[in-house]
Amino acid sequence: MSTAPTTERYELTDSARAVFRALAVGDPASRPALGEALGLSKVTMSVAIADLLKLDLVESRGTSRGPTGRSAMLYSVSPAAGHVLGIEVGATRVQVAAHGLGGGQITSRTHVLSAHNLNVTEAATRAAVELTELVRADVGDSSGPLLAAVVAAPTLPMYHTGSAQLLDGQQLATLLPVPADVPVLVENNVNCAAIAEHRIGVARDHEMFAYLQIGVKIGVGIVVGNRLLRGAHAAAGEVAMAPFPWAPGAVPRRAGLEEYLGSDALMQRCAAAWPERRGPAPRDAQALFDAAAHGDADARHMVDQHARDIGRLAVAVLSVIDPGLIVLGGGVGQNQLVVPEVRRTIQALAWDTEVTVGALGDHATLLGAVHTAIDRALDRITG
Repeated sequence: MSTAPTTERYELTDSARAVFRALAVGDPASRPALGEALGLSKVTMSVAIADLLKLDLVESRGTSRGPTGRSAMLYSVSPAAGHVLGIEVGATRVQVAAHGLGGGQITSRTHVLSAHNLNVTEAATRAAVELTELVRADVGDSSGPLLAAVVAAPTLPMYHTGSAQLLDGQQLATLLPVPADVPVLVENNVNCAAIAEHRIGVARDHEMFAYLQIGVKIGVGIVVGNRLLRGAHAAAGEVAMAPFPWAPGAVPRRAGLEEYLGSDALMQRCAAAWPERRGPAPRDAQALFDAAAHGDADARHMVDQHARDIGRLAVAVLSVIDPGLIVLGGGVGQNQLVVPEVRRTIQALAWDTEVTVGALGDHATLLGAVHTAIDRALDRITG
């Protein structure tokens, strides 16, 4: 796959830029509807649409009938306008997806990382490069130029997990087979999940909320005033670094809270506490939650205790930023069994705060990377 520059620049009027961005982030719309929403006259709208059609940035898509009974042509972003890549590098899998500027998926590929691989970083990097090349080949020339790519990954390699250091996202960005003029942004994976829930998930009507991810790792994505809060070191929400344990005579360990709340530690506690008369303990978090959901009292007891621990972390988050809404995500956090105890713990230790599970499940991180890439692509086209 060629990595030569392919993206052309467009000279657009301010009105054409506004129309194009509105179509990219919204549904197909007619010229009257767009003109009313953007405050543009009929003449200005006609010129803007004509310019965008000439550049193959938009296309007509059927008609709609208004309240007066008249039919109006609908317009949407053209597939030829271009596409973006979202790349998720997680603890257990790597995913790469190509989406059009209107948000629709073109193609995607997934690689599951082996739990027995001693060098997770190397395997994840290799998979991301190979999947990117495959996805670009799948897209071919049918969806316009590649305009932007975003890698969603743990972005603070400050501590170790097992024997392998966390992925160096910046290094991976230089290895991806994309054209030389395509910007590649590396964004924190939890931040990406928060962005997705804000754009198209349960938090889309909220100006402020916190996305609390609990899985193999933990983290918080914070949105304030409809903008992602990154912090002075791009480390806002790195709750894994909160001092833990914190008690008389105890010395906090670096990332100790993540070691305690991560799903690996959960299963270690489960194995230690599981009654011998019951036989082997559940093999992983999914099996534990499945058993609890089917009425297993021992499994439910462990799930509830873990949920209370998650609730205590949620209290720490809301005591600092008071987000009004906490969205739970991650392999463990997104399970509905967690929600009741989290709510009870928050009510007991702080004040009533809305708690819900994310709407996008396992797709949140990848979709957040995609929508961040679309934002960057629109900036390239519209300035």
